[in-house]
Amino acid sequence: MRVLLVEDEPMNIMLFEDVLKADGHEVVVAKDGVAGRDIALSEPFDLCIVDIHLPRMRGDEVVKQLRAARVRGPVIALSSSALATEVERGLVAGFDAYLTKPISPGELRAAVHRYARRQTA
Repeated sequence: MRVLLVEDEPMNIMLFEDVLKADGHEVVVAKDGVAGRDIALSEPFDLCIVDIHLPRMRGDEVVKQLRAARVRGPVIALSSSALATEVERGLVAGFDAYLTKPISPGELRAAVHRYARRQTA
């Protein structure tokens, strides 16, 4: 699967990339919301994983713009904020799922696997 990871924290990037690549996924990284949006609009991805609190543009705004541009592939939010209002805001914006950090490698794999199955169904 081709995965876009939009994340600004270097340690998280390294961890998430390691997990995803070890499972055979191709990973493209964007380190801010504007770059993530632009890459997602210009290249095909099977799955996008987007942090909420990003430089230059929040993740919920990124997904709103992707959905407005008719990007229909799965987009997962990944955030350190588990507040009910943040989760609801993300889901209303257009995320397919809202995961919270810290996230274990197993939880990340399970979420990616769930959306990989949807892509092939």
